[in-house]
Amino acid sequence: MTASADIAQARMLLEKAERESDPEQETRHIEEALLLLEMADDPNPDEAQLIGNLRSSYARRLLTQMPNLKSVSFEIWLFYFNVLVQLASEVETLTRDQPMLAANRRDFLTTWGPDVLAAAERGDAT
Repeated sequence: MTASADIAQARMLLEKAERESDPEQETRHIEEALLLLEMADDPNPDEAQLIGNLRSSYARRLLTQMPNLKSVSFEIWLFYFNVLVQLASEVETLTRDQPMLAANRRDFLTTWGPDVLAAAERGDAT
């Protein structure tokens, strides 16, 4: 598949994720889209920029919605955590530049205890 086809498929999956009410399905669509973006075959400079923009956009979206995830089960929390890990470089950039997003990330990570936050800060995750 060409890079443009991978990007189009990834966009479709990301749009589907936005409409999804089931967190497991939402994160599954996002993970599949991120994999397509990562595996895009030889993207040209415009396609590479679009891939970066899509990844940053979804990292921002995830960080913005994190306050709504405070009361989810550990299983659901883990689905979102896995997406956060896949977007680690974009998350780091966004949280470094925007204190509100950094606070959202910190609060999300401490939902299941300070050990998770400590691991993330050591670089073991995100």
